[in-house]
Amino acid sequence: MIHKDPDVLEAKPAIKQVEFNTIASSFGGLSTKVSQLHSYLHSICAYPPTSPPLITADSLPSNPSIDSLSLGLATAHEAYGPSKSTVELPLCILFIVQDTETNIFDQLALSNTLQATHKIPTFRLPFSRILDHAIIPQLPHRALIYKPPHSPNTPYEVTLCYFRAGYSPSDYTSPTAWSARLHLERSAAIKCPSILTHLAGSKKIQQELATPDSQHLTRFLSSTTFANMIPRIRNTFAAIYPLDDSPAGKTAITLATDPGESANYVLKPQREGGGNNIYGTKIPSFLISLGDDKRRWRGHILMELIKPPTLRNTIFRNGQTQ
Repeated sequence: MIHKDPDVLEAKPAIKQVEFNTIASSFGGLSTKVSQLHSYLHSICAYPPTSPPLITADSLPSNPSIDSLSLGLATAHEAYGPSKSTVELPLCILFIVQDTETNIFDQLALSNTLQATHKIPTFRLPFSRILDHAIIPQLPHRALIYKPPHSPNTPYEVTLCYFRAGYSPSDYTSPTAWSARLHLERSAAIKCPSILTHLAGSKKIQQELATPDSQHLTRFLSSTTFANMIPRIRNTFAAIYPLDDSPAGKTAITLATDPGESANYVLKPQREGGGNNIYGTKIPSFLISLGDDKRRWRGHILMELIKPPTLRNTIFRNGQTQ
């Protein structure tokens, strides 16, 4: 599985976990390129000198994200084993991508490394075209066969489906889309992430762990070697509440509908991808706009707003500093 674990350094300082993304975690390829860019700029003395030096070779560590991520996918590819088809087929990894993918260059860094370093063919399949180009021709082996549109007479057996799509409601616009996801899940191909891991990254699961006085963390860790770390782990959670009829939910509704108290919280829907949150004093009016449909209210969680220290910096954009 590939994770992204964003956190925030508070002024105290103390680390608080914001969320745990378990599907379509991006920028591994771009972050490696950014690291290389800074090292190159330093090598040609592009950074202005300072006393003492703020930027040195030692302060620009390499970023091995793309090597690590590709190694993880290659390991899953190897774990799949030999072809399960009646007639042995070449093996490949399938990237499940958005129809109008805007993050293609980040993904190409990963697929290119899989091809060049690990000698594993990779193909990109838009989510909406799954049923057109991927079939499961036989049971009980359930091998997933991909026929590239440019060469349909050269089928490949898929060892791994790497999801860079399928996490947003906009991906499931019809029963066909749901059938496509089920089609992949029924196959023998390894999924990154598995459906259980995908769901474990949802806001609701995070809320169950991070609601004040929740006993779920104790339930999972009390019998492990990490039992003595439960208080420390719990302290990294920003408080998260449901919006339902439970005691914690009723507390959250009181906080969220109060114009003064809501300033300290952020309202998050059960979605990934960014740009969907409602902040602070805008929360009460947003909840009013949902009407009396409690199901729509329960589709959100209320999280304590983390307020990082204010830092001054300069943005370089379109050849100008701001």
